[in-house]
Amino acid sequence: MRTIKAFAGLVLAIGSLASAHAQEAEYPSAVASFARVCLVPGLNPADRLAALAGDAAWKEDAAPSVDLAKMSVSRAIDKNYSFAKPQSVRQWSGQIDGKPARFVLATFDAKSRYPNLCALVLEGVRNALPYSDETKTAFKAWGIGGKSVDLVHYFEFAGKVGPDKHPARGEIFTRSLAGQTKETAHLYLAY
Repeated sequence: MRTIKAFAGLVLAIGSLASAHAQEAEYPSAVASFARVCLVPGLNPADRLAALAGDAAWKEDAAPSVDLAKMSVSRAIDKNYSFAKPQSVRQWSGQIDGKPARFVLATFDAKSRYPNLCALVLEGVRNALPYSDETKTAFKAWGIGGKSVDLVHYFEFAGKVGPDKHPARGEIFTRSLAGQTKETAHLYLAY
């Protein structure tokens, strides 16, 4: 009897995941937009700045509204980073698929594991599953692979890139504390 109940629970869980995965992405162009800005080839932060500055759809904000320190709070297994003490933070606002979005570029101490951060912050995203395959493909093309996952809200990527094998990590997290609502999502590349 326990086996039947366990099997029924498993079937329900798989059904829930399948329906979440079949859900339409609230921002169908989010990952492509993130890749265009944050996943430009190489490790030069100026290339990410140039990608934003060269796109008239994004306007630099006078002051950032994204709470970078809270972007560190997610489901990561290894807490080997902190975004609490940036040396500089710049934010751009615009729209993706007709909805507000923000890009953030930040720098940290050059000796830190990840001295640079490029992030996209979105409001009103229920879960990460509709973005998971495209995010995985984008990070893999940039040179980092999957590290951990906490369905349905969190996917983490990590690896070492470039000739000097510089550490890099990325994630998509749809319960981000960095934004203004409980359905805030962030995608970022820390490198």
